[in-house]
Amino acid sequence: MTSADVLAIFDEDGEPVILARRRYYLPSPNRDGTDGGRVHAGGIVIHQPVVAILLPEDFPPLSRRRPDFAGLRHVLVRFSFMLDRLPPRHAYDSATVTVVLDHPGAVVLAQRPSLVTTESESSGSTTTEMSAALEGLARLGAQRTKTVQTTRRTSLPLITAENRGPGGFGWHYQAQDGAPLLSHVESSRALIELPKGLTELSGTINSEAIVSFFRYGVFTRSKAMSPPPPVQFRLSLGTAG
Repeated sequence: MTSADVLAIFDEDGEPVILARRRYYLPSPNRDGTDGGRVHAGGIVIHQPVVAILLPEDFPPLSRRRPDFAGLRHVLVRFSFMLDRLPPRHAYDSATVTVVLDHPGAVVLAQRPSLVTTESESSGSTTTEMSAALEGLARLGAQRTKTVQTTRRTSLPLITAENRGPGGFGWHYQAQDGAPLLSHVESSRALIELPKGLTELSGTINSEAIVSFFRYGVFTRSKAMSPPPPVQFRLSLGTAG
């Protein structure tokens, strides 16, 4: 299977399957002036992740020479979401989606898009080679950026990949050029390394956003979050070949 074949599995024109809908809540003072109140404002629609199994031939020969390579398997996972609409005079300044994998042996080797990364120690020359083996992944991100900039340049968010190792990984979407984040599907991908005998990839997805709005005539920014627990997902990987 080539990189192009892997990307073809992820049908960008298809309707994503909704995994969960979560409301966001902003902190709001109680009528007596004390803290602890909250008000609903927007939310997030989290889609079911999509997984593709990568084969050894998807990687360059040098990567396959690792002594432990035969005991590993690699998957490419697409994560996507869409922000819900906000009340009038409210806007999303930023949004962060965080994924935490259940298996301690699962390691995120590369993320796309990845304008700025805070990679863990697991990413080094091997990660660079594996990322290069999936050049189509990078090209897809470049094509998306070029297309959006042509028609709606100011609406394109700055996307930052984040990797905290066992603490999870994800993406931060920051509005720029004075334009808020829009309510449309955002898609990202992660290259994940797993023990070969693992037949299921599971974890949780959580999110938060920064919302700007007027309260009592004063412009305010506040963190909007959904109540726990985070959204769980499970992906069948089949048996390792």
